[in-house]
Amino acid sequence: LGMTSSEFWAGPQPHPPGAAPLDPADPPPLSIGDGGLWTTAEDLLRWAAALDADRLGITGIVQTPGRLDDGTPLDYAWGMGVRERDGLRVYRHGGGYADLRAMLVRVPEKGLDLVVLALRDRTERRIALTDRLLRALLA
Repeated sequence: LGMTSSEFWAGPQPHPPGAAPLDPADPPPLSIGDGGLWTTAEDLLRWAAALDADRLGITGIVQTPGRLDDGTPLDYAWGMGVRERDGLRVYRHGGGYADLRAMLVRVPEKGLDLVVLALRDRTERRIALTDRLLRALLA
């Protein structure tokens, strides 16, 4: 996908070579999943564009909300929250590790992909910021 600034990192150093270090008090991630993806906003937008165009043939699968065993529908697909805003389907995935918070939002019907990266943040302010940006961009 051309995501040349992305890599999975599980240590032993707390960050990959060339990456901006996070809080030194935090150890390296224990897995390459949770906390192990190191990337840039540009590469996240490449990933979003690939999902928008179904370049990997997985978009339908990863965007389909799940159901509980009793049939109750969920607002969560394979790693993505699935929401409605102004009649549009919105897909979002956020994450955080140490003092960084990230959010990727896609609104394929509008051709809108949004990345929010919050450095030195141990809160969930990225959610409110993302919601405000999304509201402004869809207005």
